[in-house]
Order: sequence, then C-alpha cells, then structure tokens
Amino acid sequence: MAVLTTPLDHPAKALCAIYALRTVALLLLAWSTTYIFPQFSPLGYDTSSTHVTGYGGTFPFTQDAPPFSTDLVGRLVTALTRWDVIYFEGIARRGYRWEQEWAFGIGQSYLLQGFRTIHSLISTAELGAASQIIFFSTCSCVSHLVSAIVLFHLTTLLFQSAQLKGRKPGQDPVRLVAFVAASLHVLSPAGIFLIAPYNEAIFSALSFLGYWSYSSAIKSTAPDGKHSWKNEILLLSSAALFGVSSLFRSNGVINGVLFAFEFSQSLWRLISGINPSANLRLFVASGAAGALVGVPVLWRQYVGWLEYCSSETDSLSREWCSKSLPSVYNFVQSHYWGVGFLKYWTPGNIPLFLLAVPMLFVLLRTTSDIFATLTPATNRLYSLPLVQTNRDLLFRLSVPQLLLATLAITNYHVQIITRLSSGLPIWYIVTAAALVQTAETQYPGPGDVASESGKTAPETSSSVASWHRPAIRFFLGYQIVQAILYGGFLPPA
Repeated sequence: MAVLTTPLDHPAKALCAIYALRTVALLLLAWSTTYIFPQFSPLGYDTSSTHVTGYGGTFPFTQDAPPFSTDLVGRLVTALTRWDVIYFEGIARRGYRWEQEWAFGIGQSYLLQGFRTIHSLISTAELGAASQIIFFSTCSCVSHLVSAIVLFHLTTLLFQSAQLKGRKPGQDPVRLVAFVAASLHVLSPAGIFLIAPYNEAIFSALSFLGYWSYSSAIKSTAPDGKHSWKNEILLLSSAALFGVSSLFRSNGVINGVLFAFEFSQSLWRLISGINPSANLRLFVASGAAGALVGVPVLWRQYVGWLEYCSSETDSLSREWCSKSLPSVYNFVQSHYWGVGFLKYWTPGNIPLFLLAVPMLFVLLRTTSDIFATLTPATNRLYSLPLVQTNRDLLFRLSVPQLLLATLAITNYHVQIITRLSSGLPIWYIVTAAALVQTAETQYPGPGDVASESGKTAPETSSSVASWHRPAIRFFLGYQIVQAILYGGFLPPA
C-alpha cells in the first residue's frame, strides 16, 4: 500500500501495481463479454477466431466442454483473438501466404521463431495456436510495462537540468511529471490492444527505447558538435531500435526524420569550418543512422518484389510490379484496405473521425505547446521549468507526432490513431505537465495576487492547462467500452 501512497519513492514498483490493476480489469471485461452476449458467445459477433483457436479443437466450447478452469482460459484466449490477431497469428506461424497480408508487420514471426527455438530445447511438444496467442499477449504485457518505465526515465532525462537538487523524490516536480506521464501510458487509450497479441505494445517499447537513446546522444553533444564515440553508438542504437520497431508497425519509419536534424546541423557546421573532425564523424553517424531506420521496410519491399515480380514468378506478376517504385506494401494498403490520401473521407466514416477527435486534439495541442517553448519568453511548459532544457530536442521529438497525426487525418483509417499514439512519448509528457499544473494550482497560495479578471496567476495558468481533463475522462471511459467491444468482436478496431 505504501508503494501507491508514496509512488515517487519507488516509481517502478508503483507503476507495476497500477499496471497490474489496469490489466486485470481490462482482461476481466474482455473475458466477461463471452458471457454477456449469449447469442453469439463465446466466439463473438464474428467466428473468425475459430481459424486460430479451433472451435471444438484446442479449446472446445461444446456440451462436452472441459472443466471450468480450462474453459476460463479458453474463453480468455478466444476473447483476445479478434480482428487483426487472425492475420498476425497466421503470418507468425507460416509467413505471408496471401497478398493482403503484406500490410502487416513480420516482427511477430521472428519473435515466434525465437520462442519456438527456446521451447524445442526444453520440450518436444508442438506449440498450439492457443499457446502462441498467450505468448504474444505476454510479450505485449511485458512490453507495455517496460515502455512505461522507459517513459519515466525519458522524461527525467529531457528535463534533467530542471530537477531540484537536495529535494526529496516526492518534492521533485520533474519526477512527479515523469511518473504521471508513465501512468498515463499505462492507462493509454490504446487499452486492450496493449494486452492482446497486437503490435502496439512491442512497438511502443522499442520506440521509447529509441527516443531515450537518441535523446541521450543529443543532450551530450556540444553546440559546436563536439562529442564522444558513445554519442555515435547511441545514435546508431536508436536508429536500430526504430528500424526494428518498423517490423512491427511500419509507421516506425517516421522516426527517421529525427536524424535529419542532426545530419543537417553537422553538415552546416562542416561547411562553416566549425570543429571539422567531430562534425564529420557526426555527419556520417547521423546519415548512417537515418538510412538504418529504413532498411527493414525496404528489405520487406524487396522480398515482396522477389515473390511477385522477379523473372522466376512471371506468371504471378501483379499490376504494381510495373510501377517505377514497386511497393507491395503501398499497393496492398490501397487495394485491399482502402488506405490512401483522403480515401477515408466519406460520409460513412464520419463517426470514426468523431471517435478520433479527442486523440487528434491532444496530439495537435501538445505539439503546439512544444512549438511554443521555442520562444525565448517561454520559461515553463506548464508545471515543468525550462531552465537549461534543450528546447531544440523537445521540438525534434514532437515532429514525428505531428507527422503521424497529419497522416492519420489524411491517409490512415483515422480511428486507429488511438492505438498508434501509444508509441509517441511527447503527448504523455505534456499532458502530465498540464495535469500536475492544474493539481498544484487548484488552491492559490496567500501570496498570489489577483489580476484584473479576478484570477490569480496560478488560477490563470491552471485554466489554460485544463484542456486535458475532458480528454483524459474520454480515454478512461473509452478503454472500458473498447474492452467490451473487442471481447465481443465488435467494431471499431
């Protein structure tokens, strides 16, 4: 209990406790859905889950059903096997078979191969489909918790200079914001998708580790480009993490834009004759890092081209093979899944746009808050002091967020932004800073002077920061509804 009453003394333990409570609650909601809707229980509204779990097979739901304990696990596995999980499990088990499957990442397949290798060393039994679903869900749960802890450390790293020396952990405003940001990630609007065998949780963990590595490199680089070899390793490590993350979600390649900043700055310093030796190394390292992010995605396109467009497969050649830049991913997304510029802008999708509005608002609002810190007159980001904070780094980290929000509006199935946003750290940090701001200024102090409007300075800043309240309420409520709908195989996904 002390862990929850004084969370800043042991933030990792407190986050684990919050995570456990949240995960059990959502799992119970998804599992209970298999009983709530008896007319199509336990398979859900759609019976596609049977292609994975096997109706009457691995977990039979017949009159001769196994004991309740097994039935309970079976129902839970079935409740988690919804929507894209049908594709994920198939791709992980036997690779790409159908053309439309190339829209999904291959990362889980590599995970399963590793798990099978380890499993074969300790057992001769073959892994069943249900065992694979449990394995992927375990990976999601562990990854989600890891990403929350990494987010805590990323926040303290970004605002390290603002931390007050000599203060106890519970009195440090940066640690408080860091803990709130990590807690918001635990309670992410992605909800059940961070528990189910989806790619979002693993993607978030890899992305946050990449952001931390990149931020560590930039913060320890001098304005004239002077740095140690550790910075180059950190840059390349962050690129590798972003590249691997794109094997799970292709939007991970957007993070490659981060290296364009360092690449262009080191090039400018080289041209200006500033510290040539250090900047030449930085120029090469940042250029190599940027290229490294795109390697996994490009490799996947090349493998797809070999399968459908090479001379050995002329009889299978597809229409996209003749394009100047043949890409199986772009073709499949457009042809099978209706993804493309303004393709989703139809009257029937208005409800899905409305569903995405709260998340899009938060992403755009927090991005504008970061942009505002670039002005010298701004000395705080809500409750966070900006003393000696690398504002240029904050700006860089917000650019992928802005790009993803823009693509969600113009190109993607817009409702999935509630899931994709789980891999973006900046909005959690800014929202946490606003949340702490409103909590700290709820009651103005005796020394606060009222303005002409009758409000004290803390009250005014609190009202400016209060935009987060309806958004957070929506996210928490949506998680509950989402878990129930997901467990019943009901949209939206």
